[in-house]
Amino acid sequence: MKTYNEFVKLVRNWANRDEEVLSNAIIADCLTYAADKAYRTLRVPPLETTVTYNSTELTAATTTGPPSFTELAIPSNLIEFIQIRSIAADGATKRVFNEKSDVRTFFDTYAEKYNASAYWTRKGNNILLSPGFNTSNVSGTEDKVELYYYRRLPALNARYDVTAANANLSETFISEITESNPAPTDLKTGQVVSTDSLKKAVYTRTSDNQVITTTYYETSVADSSIPAAPVGQTRAITTASYYGSEVPNWLRDENERIILNGALAEAFIYLNEPESVQMYGQIFTSEIDELNREESKRHSSGGNVQININTNGLI
Repeated sequence: MKTYNEFVKLVRNWANRDEEVLSNAIIADCLTYAADKAYRTLRVPPLETTVTYNSTELTAATTTGPPSFTELAIPSNLIEFIQIRSIAADGATKRVFNEKSDVRTFFDTYAEKYNASAYWTRKGNNILLSPGFNTSNVSGTEDKVELYYYRRLPALNARYDVTAANANLSETFISEITESNPAPTDLKTGQVVSTDSLKKAVYTRTSDNQVITTTYYETSVADSSIPAAPVGQTRAITTASYYGSEVPNWLRDENERIILNGALAEAFIYLNEPESVQMYGQIFTSEIDELNREESKRHSSGGNVQININTNGLI
């Protein structure tokens, strides 16, 4: 599993060009372009995610109409919709929004709707669900709406924010800057990665100097607000600078061949070498197609596949 900087160097090694010909900034752009292209057609479970809207925001976003509808902002990382459903407080599914209409039909109260109890449309960067939240004729009360979709992953060089919460959750999320561990330079930006400071309270057993617990705090927390050492322990409070570790990225960490070949295709476009562009572009595309075929096979295995076709009585 390579870091982002190691990935930049990997692309350079495969391209066999020095930095004067193919700069780090160009390689960084090529990696970004390759990821962008991959998201257009790659449809695999690591790209699936769910966002849930709670009853408070749903009620505030609902218009009584006619037609009544609930308008929700689309997540900025959405690629493609998979499913929209409303859920009761006990987890039971109340409605599945299977029917998607065009905007004109959605607002036309006289237009025929296949399922007038659950239909939706997209308007700009919002989705509109109708009838609105808790205004349909379905039995029971809706508690939330779940949007299940394919997403873009974080940027290939994205890092965790430095916070006390991250530090106390696991030290793998941040790294302390020391003389032997300086903050690295991001080869995409050419800048030292951003840093922040935290307070660290270390509780040590007095008898043998063994560290018992370590707790992190934001620098805004006064020393007097940090718990004193229990009997038999000593407390030491220090302030140090930290940088965030790289956020996991499935494309970079688990399927580097996709990004590598895509980045090489983009690099050779820049270098004006069409034969290499074609070769690496074909490998890039075939890698994506292979993963999609594997996922399609997994979807259809383990049981009988059923497809619903609605024809309104006409065939």
